[in-house]
Amino acid sequence: MMKFKAFSTKLKFFYLKLTGKIKKMDTSVEIISTKTAIKNILVIFPLKEDAFRVALYAFRNLKRKKNTNYYYLINSIHKNHFHLPGYIYDVYYNNKKQTADVDKYFINEIIKSKKFEMVVDLNNEFIFDIAYLINNISGYYKVGFKNTYSDYFYNIQLDLPTFSVLENSYSKINIMLD
Repeated sequence: MMKFKAFSTKLKFFYLKLTGKIKKMDTSVEIISTKTAIKNILVIFPLKEDAFRVALYAFRNLKRKKNTNYYYLINSIHKNHFHLPGYIYDVYYNNKKQTADVDKYFINEIIKSKKFEMVVDLNNEFIFDIAYLINNISGYYKVGFKNTYSDYFYNIQLDLPTFSVLENSYSKINIMLD
């Protein structure tokens, strides 16, 4: 079953690359030194429960900047445990099929009307639907973990840690958001 999922992901990726819907990210990113430049930040929390709990713990003291809007995409089953201030939208994750459906209002309204200066994907495993969503969002900084396809979706990539040190990687991202 896992071989079929991997094959299916590769096939989807190949098709979208062939049709030009996915292109490699521009690797040259200039770090802006002024803190006022970032107005909208999208943080996609991990869809799987263990990683979600680690991320929520690592971001428990996220310092909100003035004049910055925070948008969060979280697995709908974790919504009751989420406490960070900002705009929260649901992701409906099917663990068996490894698919994610994002809140339709977010896709139809928010993505079209907002320009995100920073998009952060905290998923430590590659989820095609989330990566494709990130590809369709306009954003200057796109942060995620290295994987086979990460060059196409993220211009800032962190080494994928073992699960036991995942909190350290989330803490680095938290510092980046300060």
